[in-house]
Amino acid sequence: MNKVLQRWYLFVMVYLCGVYALYTNGIFVDIYENDVTKLTFVIYGLFILSTGILGWVSHKCKLGPKKFKHNKFTDMCWFMSDAMMTLGLIGTVAGMIFLFGMIFGNIDPSVPEDLKNALGHMATGLSTAMYTTIVGMVCSLLTRVQLMNIEYG
Repeated sequence: MNKVLQRWYLFVMVYLCGVYALYTNGIFVDIYENDVTKLTFVIYGLFILSTGILGWVSHKCKLGPKKFKHNKFTDMCWFMSDAMMTLGLIGTVAGMIFLFGMIFGNIDPSVPEDLKNALGHMATGLSTAMYTTIVGMVCSLLTRVQLMNIEYG
Protein backbone atom coordinates (compact mmCIF):
# COMPACT_ATOMS: atom_id res chain seq x y z
CA MET A 1 0.00 0.00 0.00
CA ASN A 2 1.47 3.35 -0.97
CA LYS A 3 1.83 6.27 1.43
CA VAL A 4 -0.70 8.45 -0.37
CA LEU A 5 -3.36 5.77 0.01
CA GLN A 6 -2.42 5.22 3.66
CA ARG A 7 -2.83 8.93 4.40
CA TRP A 8 -6.13 9.04 2.50
CA TYR A 9 -7.35 6.08 4.55
CA LEU A 10 -6.27 7.86 7.76
CA PHE A 11 -8.15 11.01 6.68
CA VAL A 12 -11.29 8.99 6.01
CA MET A 13 -11.11 7.29 9.41
CA VAL A 14 -10.75 10.67 11.13
CA TYR A 15 -13.70 12.00 9.10
CA LEU A 16 -15.82 9.02 10.11
CA CYS A 17 -14.99 9.61 13.78
CA GLY A 18 -16.11 13.22 13.36
CA VAL A 19 -19.31 12.14 11.60
CA TYR A 20 -20.05 9.70 14.41
CA ALA A 21 -19.58 12.43 17.01
CA LEU A 22 -21.89 14.79 15.09
CA TYR A 23 -24.48 12.05 14.58
CA THR A 24 -24.60 11.05 18.24
CA ASN A 25 -25.09 14.69 19.25
CA GLY A 26 -28.01 15.08 16.85
CA ILE A 27 -26.39 17.68 14.62
CA PHE A 28 -27.55 16.05 11.37
CA VAL A 29 -31.17 15.98 12.56
CA ASP A 30 -30.88 19.61 13.59
CA ILE A 31 -29.49 20.54 10.18
CA TYR A 32 -32.24 18.59 8.42
CA GLU A 33 -34.96 20.31 10.43
CA ASN A 34 -33.56 23.85 10.14
CA ASP A 35 -32.11 24.02 6.63
CA VAL A 36 -35.01 25.02 4.40
CA THR A 37 -32.91 24.87 1.22
CA LYS A 38 -31.49 21.37 1.91
CA LEU A 39 -28.29 22.51 0.18
CA THR A 40 -26.25 20.99 2.99
CA PHE A 41 -27.18 17.53 1.75
CA VAL A 42 -26.10 18.42 -1.79
CA ILE A 43 -22.78 19.51 -0.28
CA TYR A 44 -22.55 16.24 1.68
CA GLY A 45 -23.19 14.32 -1.53
CA LEU A 46 -20.43 16.18 -3.38
CA PHE A 47 -18.08 15.57 -0.46
CA ILE A 48 -18.78 11.83 -0.38
CA LEU A 49 -18.40 11.60 -4.17
CA SER A 50 -15.12 13.51 -4.18
CA THR A 51 -13.77 11.46 -1.27
CA GLY A 52 -14.55 8.24 -3.15
CA ILE A 53 -12.93 9.53 -6.34
CA LEU A 54 -9.86 10.68 -4.43
CA GLY A 55 -9.60 7.28 -2.73
CA TRP A 56 -9.56 5.63 -6.14
CA VAL A 57 -6.96 8.14 -7.41
CA SER A 58 -4.87 7.52 -4.26
CA HIS A 59 -4.98 3.80 -4.97
CA LYS A 60 -3.85 4.33 -8.56
CA CYS A 61 -1.20 6.93 -7.67
CA LYS A 62 2.14 5.17 -7.55
CA LEU A 63 4.22 8.14 -8.60
CA GLY A 64 6.21 10.41 -6.33
CA PRO A 65 5.22 14.04 -5.80
CA LYS A 66 7.57 15.26 -8.55
CA LYS A 67 6.23 12.83 -11.14
CA PHE A 68 2.54 13.33 -10.41
CA LYS A 69 0.50 14.35 -13.43
CA HIS A 70 -2.81 16.14 -13.21
CA ASN A 71 -5.65 14.06 -14.45
CA LYS A 72 -9.29 14.73 -15.07
CA PHE A 73 -10.32 13.21 -11.74
CA THR A 74 -8.24 15.51 -9.57
CA ASP A 75 -9.31 18.49 -11.67
CA MET A 76 -12.92 17.42 -11.21
CA CYS A 77 -12.40 17.18 -7.44
CA TRP A 78 -10.86 20.67 -7.35
CA PHE A 79 -14.01 21.87 -9.11
CA MET A 80 -16.22 20.00 -6.61
CA SER A 81 -14.32 21.60 -3.75
CA ASP A 82 -15.02 25.04 -5.19
CA ALA A 83 -18.64 24.04 -5.82
CA MET A 84 -19.06 23.04 -2.16
CA MET A 85 -17.84 26.44 -1.04
CA THR A 86 -20.08 28.21 -3.56
CA LEU A 87 -23.14 26.18 -2.57
CA GLY A 88 -22.48 27.09 1.06
CA LEU A 89 -22.46 30.77 0.15
CA ILE A 90 -25.60 30.39 -1.98
CA GLY A 91 -27.28 28.78 1.03
CA THR A 92 -26.19 31.74 3.14
CA VAL A 93 -27.83 34.16 0.74
CA ALA A 94 -30.97 32.00 0.51
CA GLY A 95 -31.19 31.81 4.31
CA MET A 96 -30.86 35.57 4.61
CA ILE A 97 -33.55 36.09 1.97
CA PHE A 98 -35.77 33.71 3.94
CA LEU A 99 -34.98 35.66 7.11
CA PHE A 100 -35.62 39.11 5.64
CA GLY A 101 -38.73 37.95 3.81
CA MET A 102 -40.56 37.67 7.11
CA ILE A 103 -39.23 40.94 8.48
CA PHE A 104 -40.67 42.88 5.56
CA GLY A 105 -43.86 40.82 5.44
CA ASN A 106 -47.18 41.78 6.93
CA ILE A 107 -46.53 41.59 10.66
CA ASP A 108 -48.90 43.24 13.07
CA PRO A 109 -46.76 44.26 16.09
CA SER A 110 -49.83 44.42 18.31
CA VAL A 111 -50.49 40.68 17.91
CA PRO A 112 -48.07 38.61 20.02
CA GLU A 113 -48.73 35.47 17.99
CA ASP A 114 -47.55 37.21 14.79
CA LEU A 115 -44.34 38.29 16.50
CA LYS A 116 -43.76 34.79 17.83
CA ASN A 117 -44.21 33.28 14.35
CA ALA A 118 -41.96 35.95 12.82
CA LEU A 119 -39.17 35.20 15.31
CA GLY A 120 -39.39 31.48 14.56
CA HIS A 121 -39.27 32.17 10.83
CA MET A 122 -36.29 34.47 11.25
CA ALA A 123 -34.44 31.92 13.37
CA THR A 124 -34.97 29.28 10.68
CA GLY A 125 -33.56 31.60 8.02
CA LEU A 126 -30.54 32.43 10.14
CA SER A 127 -29.83 28.79 10.96
CA THR A 128 -30.11 27.91 7.25
CA ALA A 129 -27.54 30.59 6.48
CA MET A 130 -25.13 29.43 9.18
CA TYR A 131 -25.46 25.69 8.55
CA THR A 132 -24.93 25.93 4.80
CA THR A 133 -21.92 28.19 5.31
CA ILE A 134 -20.18 25.94 7.82
CA VAL A 135 -20.94 22.71 5.96
CA GLY A 136 -19.73 24.18 2.65
CA MET A 137 -16.53 25.53 4.16
CA VAL A 138 -15.64 22.40 6.15
CA CYS A 139 -16.38 19.96 3.32
CA SER A 140 -14.42 22.10 0.87
CA LEU A 141 -11.46 22.30 3.23
CA LEU A 142 -11.46 18.55 3.89
CA THR A 143 -11.58 17.84 0.15
CA ARG A 144 -8.65 20.20 -0.42
CA VAL A 145 -6.63 18.38 2.27
CA GLN A 146 -7.17 15.13 0.37
CA LEU A 147 -6.20 16.78 -2.90
CA MET A 148 -3.00 18.18 -1.41
CA ASN A 149 -2.16 14.70 -0.12
CA ILE A 150 -2.42 13.33 -3.64
CA GLU A 151 -0.66 16.15 -5.46
CA TYR A 152 2.25 16.62 -3.07
CA GLY A 153 2.52 13.10 -1.69
